[in-house]
Amino acid sequence: MARRSVAEFLGEFVVPLVAGGQAHVRAPIDAEDLQVFEEDLPHASGEMVAVDEERENILAELVVRPPAMVLSPDELHLAGALHNLLFLAHPGSDRWTMTDRRLRRVAEASKKFASQPLTRDRTRVLARHALLHNIFDLSRLDTQVSWWTGSRRFLGQEPPGRLKKWPNLRRVHTKVDTAGFVDLFATPEAMPIVSTILRRSPLTLVLGAPEGAPPVHWEDAVFLLRDAELARAIAYSALAPSDPDQQMAAPARYAAALEQMLERSPDPADVRAVVAFLVHLSALLAMGETRMREVDAPSPLLTAVLAPERAGQRRRGLSTFFALPAAAAEVEPALAEPPGLRDERRLALRWQWHRRQVRAGVGDAVIETLAARLARHLRPSGPEPSPPRVEVGDNPS
Repeated sequence: MARRSVAEFLGEFVVPLVAGGQAHVRAPIDAEDLQVFEEDLPHASGEMVAVDEERENILAELVVRPPAMVLSPDELHLAGALHNLLFLAHPGSDRWTMTDRRLRRVAEASKKFASQPLTRDRTRVLARHALLHNIFDLSRLDTQVSWWTGSRRFLGQEPPGRLKKWPNLRRVHTKVDTAGFVDLFATPEAMPIVSTILRRSPLTLVLGAPEGAPPVHWEDAVFLLRDAELARAIAYSALAPSDPDQQMAAPARYAAALEQMLERSPDPADVRAVVAFLVHLSALLAMGETRMREVDAPSPLLTAVLAPERAGQRRRGLSTFFALPAAAAEVEPALAEPPGLRDERRLALRWQWHRRQVRAGVGDAVIETLAARLARHLRPSGPEPSPPRVEVGDNPS
């Protein structure tokens, strides 16, 4: 079987991966294939331009001025790793010929392709996100066709037309199921490789990970919060859902990641940045209620998500998210609320009501415990006090 060209790989897989549509998964890619792809990349200018134009369209929704991008070899490797993972989760018509040893080699190659250098370069971070932004929306259509004498299941493939002929006479029934991100990748073999890919694109993981996705590691992603434009995009994306429970999904996930961060030995400046960002999210929730007719009244949002009868069903990290401003006030008051919040009367009133409801909803014990954990990592942001200095000189006596 002839090897595919890099132009075919870009056109069949990478362009739809970025733009949406049907991405074609073919035979797995090995190191030799990628080497040829890299060498031939300059000759696939049309497909490269298509990829980069689609990536620019994606980034235009996040930043005012998307950077100039040219598909790089490291991005080609990440795309190759994802393609191979989809092959492993998306058996083709000849999958039965693959031995277990061959499948292990495909998984090992995917892991190697995914292990590209980490980067905090803004252009590279944005370019990788634009390449992989659809990873959580990847799906496979599985079709079950049954007839009077039997049935067949087609994973990610269109059933042949002959099986659908004479539907009434043969009593043909067709059922289509969708396999989503968890169905495709939540296996012991695939999830570590997915985690490796997403670690190379932390903006993708922070912006849109669903339930069952790898957790956020703030040590890898906190630099995003120091970029005002990216932090704003993350905040607005997190609070975009209108349903209260869905609106709390991202803040709870971020706070759960902070809980894990506090179990390690993070840089205090990183902890401070994450805490400040999460408190900012809390302030945005309060700001969203400043148009209420009665601003000096309980929050409908907090009433819904912190209802006592739902205490056992709260998302992991949700109590930490809401308790964080009160806990920070006990450790480092400057982090307890965004600067200038009290200058807006209606916002200040909503903020006070939020803090009151949170204390009643999560309890003092949660706040005190979180404050103690924060105190182990935060220290005053000013200069460290100078140690005592001893001068050696003549004996004054």
